[in-house]
Amino acid sequence: MSALMKTVKVAALASAALALSGCVTLLPKTKPAQLYRFGYTPELVEQKAEAAGTAGRAVGMAPTGIVFGTVTFPQDSAGDRIVTVEGSEVAYVAEARWTSAASGLFKDAISTGFARGSQTVTLEPRGPTAANFRLDISVRKFETDYKRNRPTVSVALDARLIRLSDRVVVGQKFISADIPVRKSDMSLMADGYNQATTQVVTSLIDFSEDALANYAQTATPQEMAKPSATQKVEGL
Repeated sequence: MSALMKTVKVAALASAALALSGCVTLLPKTKPAQLYRFGYTPELVEQKAEAAGTAGRAVGMAPTGIVFGTVTFPQDSAGDRIVTVEGSEVAYVAEARWTSAASGLFKDAISTGFARGSQTVTLEPRGPTAANFRLDISVRKFETDYKRNRPTVSVALDARLIRLSDRVVVGQKFISADIPVRKSDMSLMADGYNQATTQVVTSLIDFSEDALANYAQTATPQEMAKPSATQKVEGL
């Protein structure tokens, strides 16, 4: 290649690089979103756990295994965007996101809660074949509600515990938590989500333990007493 051709080639590459750099500087500048997370906070309930000790658990008795069934979330709050509601208006917090989908973070919080706070029940990771019960959860609200410009973090769900052997509904309950936030500040709101999630998960654990406390297992873990005429069967 001649010296002239080399010079032309270098000049062309330099021009292309300059043009590209010029395009980059002309792109609109956007402020990166601040990321937040929430979960189950053991410190908020550790006093209760210490007071409970081993109460309710028979000596030498393994905790009852249950598995996750469905965990549904409202479509507008299932992702990583943070939902606010004021009257009939729904909006997302600008320039703020959860670190991952809220539905996933919430399910992780439930798993952590049962692992850290449950006395007589455990979430079984090996699936339905290793457990006698299934826990279905339908989250109804996961949002920040505004009234008179004052925010309140609101989390609510329906929980249902089902015996797998015959699909009898062992128990069902509506659980909710509302945490007022001092002012419209995302850091304070994230702390509110921590508190609300911890309260709801703690109530979910209590519900599961209380429901299962009414059912005595036979010598064989997979065999349970037949349902009475007053017990509801899933789907009926």
